Amino acid sequence: MATIITDGPIMPSEKYEQAKRAIQEMTLIDGFLFDSSIENEDDAKIVIGNMLRAFFDRDFKNIEITSQKQFQAIDTKYHGIRLDAFISEDPEDHTLSAKIIDIEMENRESDKPYLPRRLRYYTALPDAKSLGSGMKYDKIPDFISITISSYDPFGAGDMYYEARTVLTTHPEVSYDDGITRMFFYTKGTPNFEAMSTFVKSAEHRKKLQEMLYYIQTGKRPATENADINDIDDVVTRVKMREEVTTEYMRQCDKEYIIKRETAFETKKEAALEMIRFAHEDGIPDDKTRKRVASLGLSPDVVNDLFARIEEEEKSLVQ
Repeated sequence: MATIITDGPIMPSEKYEQAKRAIQEMTLIDGFLFDSSIENEDDAKIVIGNMLRAFFDRDFKNIEITSQKQFQAIDTKYHGIRLDAFISEDPEDHTLSAKIIDIEMENRESDKPYLPRRLRYYTALPDAKSLGSGMKYDKIPDFISITISSYDPFGAGDMYYEARTVLTTHPEVSYDDGITRMFFYTKGTPNFEAMSTFVKSAEHRKKLQEMLYYIQTGKRPATENADINDIDDVVTRVKMREEVTTEYMRQCDKEYIIKRETAFETKKEAALEMIRFAHEDGIPDDKTRKRVASLGLSPDVVNDLFARIEEEEKSLVQ
């Protein structure tokens, strides 16, 4: 886990050094580093192109990558970056007919219960963009969602899971909505026989497993792997960029503000409950004020909270 720089009375230079150390500890499973590694178009084509080659054992022509950025918490277990890789179909090889591939880095186990529904939402975003006004629904591109996870998303202990839409009453009948969801658990037991559509050889299995291990650990394999070497060169350069460190510091500051504001609102909600219960139990306001003040709220805020409760109680009487 990467070090998270802290807010407090430290010199800017020390804070910068903390940020540099945190970035050096990151691997591609960390959303911030993955995001930073694909900001440059040429770097993105190396990182994404080489990952896709490891997954599917084939080269993709004319990759167009669109990174959909949004601010989230800087914690390295935050939601992964949204990424669409637009792939032009190769007429000579229809093994993979998808035209849109979405890659997610998933490193926050607390999101496990909500993962399927979050991916359902993500699927809708490129569909809305790709279906222009007046277009027929059969023109919606096929879509493959790839989630690379540091935790086991479904608890079976396997490295690979695949989900498609099925007709549950008649599973033998095809229900093709063009969506395939692939989940790779980086620490799981290789079960690539379940990937018979994509995994073609022992060498493919080896390179796929090495790629997943690299994404999780940042370590190059013992044997030569040119695809991983090229990605690692990009990652190494990105980690040394001053603007990357500066951006990390900026996002840390944003997270600190968000956490501080959230903590403040939580304290106010707790204080309101204390005042409500105190009134129900007939406890004098002066005693309650002392208890509320112990939460670290200013006298002005405490006065406002008592006024809110007074208004609530007046509305109930009316």
